[in-house]
Amino acid sequence: MKEKITVIYPPAIDYKFMHQRPQQMMKVLAVLGANVLFINPETFFPQEKPIEQPYPSLPNFKVVKKDVNLKPLISGKVVLWCAVNQGAEIDRFKPDLAIFDSCDLPSDEFAVWKPHIPDMERKCDIIFATSMPIYNEHKKNGRNVFLLPNGADFDHFKRASAPIGKRPNDLPDTKGSPLIGYYGAIYSWLDVKMVEKIASHYPVVLIGSKILEIEHPNITVLDMKFYEELPQYLSWFDVAIIPFKMTDMIKATNPIKFFEYLSAGKPVVSSPLPELSAYGNVCYFANEKNVVNQIETALTSNTTEKIMERQKTAKENSWLRRGEQALKVIKEHLSI
Repeated sequence: MKEKITVIYPPAIDYKFMHQRPQQMMKVLAVLGANVLFINPETFFPQEKPIEQPYPSLPNFKVVKKDVNLKPLISGKVVLWCAVNQGAEIDRFKPDLAIFDSCDLPSDEFAVWKPHIPDMERKCDIIFATSMPIYNEHKKNGRNVFLLPNGADFDHFKRASAPIGKRPNDLPDTKGSPLIGYYGAIYSWLDVKMVEKIASHYPVVLIGSKILEIEHPNITVLDMKFYEELPQYLSWFDVAIIPFKMTDMIKATNPIKFFEYLSAGKPVVSSPLPELSAYGNVCYFANEKNVVNQIETALTSNTTEKIMERQKTAKENSWLRRGEQALKVIKEHLSI
């Protein structure tokens, strides 16, 4: 399929900010042969050159400043892969195929996006939904929607199954105790009470961009780490956690970090997110009352066999698999 289509991701998120679904999906579509242009808004991180190629082996994947003329870079049919607020970009590009990648339920903290949904549903030919609640919301509106959950960059995180290099200096001194770790947004949906309950028994590190201020003698909060650094930090976790409040928005969340944690073979203790209910064999579900017991179980029952089972699950849910699913739908709609 090489260069039969150009997939453009309009300027919605900085390329270097919290390497998440947009960056991952664009990369795997390039791996699968599409010409990919990731338009970088440079909101937080400036880009040195007008056009950059982050992967030497993928010359068909380019990160482009938003003022660059894209015409010479486009080949074949144009597919616009859009976030929720990109209706104006669809009007501007007039692509052969417009995709709305619907990643969050527009409720609670994300209610601000709700007014954009009708416009995106109307203008887009395809909707990809990361979870069943999001899928059902679009389906009941009669839209052309496909379930496309999040995944893992398995190869990037699998090496974190054993400590990588020297222990980072900013990790807490656990004095021989297991380290319980989390990375991601430290925002209002984080269940601070659950984290503090864990911290009453074990040292905890939280890594990520933060709005919440958390002060506890046994909790260390670190700034966001670049994607290249995350495996090293993850490699020093004894248990990885997803301590989220069970709001409507969170109940529709399909957390990327879950599959990244599994890629490293780490025991995972999570709030009982519906999207993870199918993974009870590789995840310990917890609330504030039983989270310490679940941490202890995760630590004491860890085996080589369980590590392998977690990594097998992660590999089965890789971004490459997700890209293959998405590309199949795209090609069908473009009649390629």
